[in-house]
Amino acid sequence: MELTDPQRRTYENLIGTGPRPSFSADLPQRLRDRIEEALAGLELAEPLWLGKEKLSDHTRCEGKFVATILGEGPPFEHSPRSAAGVLLHKAIEVEVGSRDGLDPHAIAQIAAERLREREQRFEDYWRELDAAGRDDILMEVVRRVVLFQASFPPLKDLRRELGPIAELPVRAELLGGDLVLSGRIDLVLGLPSKAEPTRATRIAIDLKTGGAHAEYPEDMRFYALLLTLRFGVPPYRAASLFLESGEWQNEDVTEDGLRHAADRVIAAASTGAALLKEREPKLTPGYYCAWCPRSAVCPVAELPAAVTS
Repeated sequence: MELTDPQRRTYENLIGTGPRPSFSADLPQRLRDRIEEALAGLELAEPLWLGKEKLSDHTRCEGKFVATILGEGPPFEHSPRSAAGVLLHKAIEVEVGSRDGLDPHAIAQIAAERLREREQRFEDYWRELDAAGRDDILMEVVRRVVLFQASFPPLKDLRRELGPIAELPVRAELLGGDLVLSGRIDLVLGLPSKAEPTRATRIAIDLKTGGAHAEYPEDMRFYALLLTLRFGVPPYRAASLFLESGEWQNEDVTEDGLRHAADRVIAAASTGAALLKEREPKLTPGYYCAWCPRSAVCPVAELPAAVTS
């Protein structure tokens, strides 16, 4: 199979072709026990759901964290940016899952039609756009699909080897369902080993349209924890890949990293339970104040100065 240099780099250096590590068969249960024992006696009126965004909010500001848990803020409405983002993820799903090689424009069009059928909010937004507005969003998605194709080897040709899955939803329930960890992983590559079931064979990849960020490694450790709890075997690696450059942040999965991810869950769940019992949140201002639903009434919020004429 002929590959370009960027595709070869991803295949050889990120996905990798070398030996994969094995993990102890009892590791998932030890991680589960670590979380459940630390949170024993946690009192929640209803299940607490934690994903990568809420975990990040916990480390940013407790005020934003509890506001997110409580679902504060106006109902979600699509914007050009959010519509392009959700459409890109559907387009990557089309690209990874298609049997025939499709050009990026066809991929974007198919993705838009499927998304309109399956997501009412997107359909409502799309229906209100004029032709030029739709074309702008479709072209943005086409650009990102081109960058994806330039970054990865042709995945349809590697299905027997890599078993690619796009938009994989993963959930782990703990404490009898009182604590739910969930996420949707952009791309998972690798097939389980029937001969060596405890050998790590998967890589989890988050696709990013911006640059590197300090929070991304924590997000990927959380995904590694989720996959470990759900499949019983950790991935061997987790990464964020930046489509504009084709570069990535990656980290090989270790027991220490998984314990760290479990401890972040413990800390966030403990704080969440306390805040839901009406403990006052510790407020920490930062760039994230701009999208906090409490920013207008928060005494420490840092917001951009109003533009004056």
